[in-house]
Amino acid sequence: FSTGDDRTASVAGDLIVYARQGTAYPNPLVASAAREECLAFLPVEGGTLLRTLCPHDLIIPADTFVHTWFEPSLSPDGTRIAFTWQRGPNVGPLGFADIFLMVAAVDRPADTLQTRVLIHYAEDGYYPRYASLASRITWLSADRLRFLATFERIIKVKDGGAERVTDTLFEPLALMEMDVASGATHVVPGGDSVVAYVNAPDGTVWVVREADPAAVLRLDPATGARSSVGRFSSPVVDLIAVAGFLVAADSPAYDPGTGLPRPVVRGGAVLEILDPTTGVATPMPALPGPIRHLAAAGGRRFVAEAEPSLRPFGWPADLWLLEVP
Repeated sequence: FSTGDDRTASVAGDLIVYARQGTAYPNPLVASAAREECLAFLPVEGGTLLRTLCPHDLIIPADTFVHTWFEPSLSPDGTRIAFTWQRGPNVGPLGFADIFLMVAAVDRPADTLQTRVLIHYAEDGYYPRYASLASRITWLSADRLRFLATFERIIKVKDGGAERVTDTLFEPLALMEMDVASGATHVVPGGDSVVAYVNAPDGTVWVVREADPAAVLRLDPATGARSSVGRFSSPVVDLIAVAGFLVAADSPAYDPGTGLPRPVVRGGAVLEILDPTTGVATPMPALPGPIRHLAAAGGRRFVAEAEPSLRPFGWPADLWLLEVP
């Protein structure tokens, strides 16, 4: 537990790495909050932080941008870290300057001479969304990443004469891969419209697609062929695999704030377990607040990113260590 905002955790061995709220660039809209995000390292069992790497400490020479480092994922040997690096202006939170998918030495995340790639994916249609952000980054091998190409939608609220910005919406558009050495990216065959995924042990991928977000499909990344696995009871917000089962945060919980121009999903209100061999889903005990992000933690355990309750414009999130019954 911390009073700050802890987000987008992944687990490698006995280590959780996640985005932790820093102290630089205070947010005038939220008391005692800051807009910087750092990379934090914590034992899976909890306890004392092992280390925190913050942009304002490591970027030399310093600049006037607000830097956020998030969606971290450690390489199989633990020596490198992949993450998303976003730079934004310090004059307000209504946009960002640029955003990159990074791969760097784990102790030198600010080293821009390593892999630094712009993500660009446009969906089909007359009014396409454009994805520039890599979320849910996983390592397929020492030289290949898989991730969700994600569109960042910034919500501006006008209500009662006051203006403020809520949490942004992250809308995955496609499943992509990147060659770490060259930085070359491509859409996984059959990976269009994927909003959640988890790599299966046999080399296929369990995916959820936007058109039917409660259905789980098995995707062959070589051919693009998809087959049905089963269904959760409601739309999936995030998906992982734990002890041979699929675990989803589903049943979207919507921000109750007034003045929102569109629905804002704070996270999933329900945790469910699906057996991929039978396709049967069963509920498990959830948390009091919405759950946005999950990470398998070995054995039957997993980490859940959750806000303490549902309230207008959200709370800072905490990380919880849970176990599949």
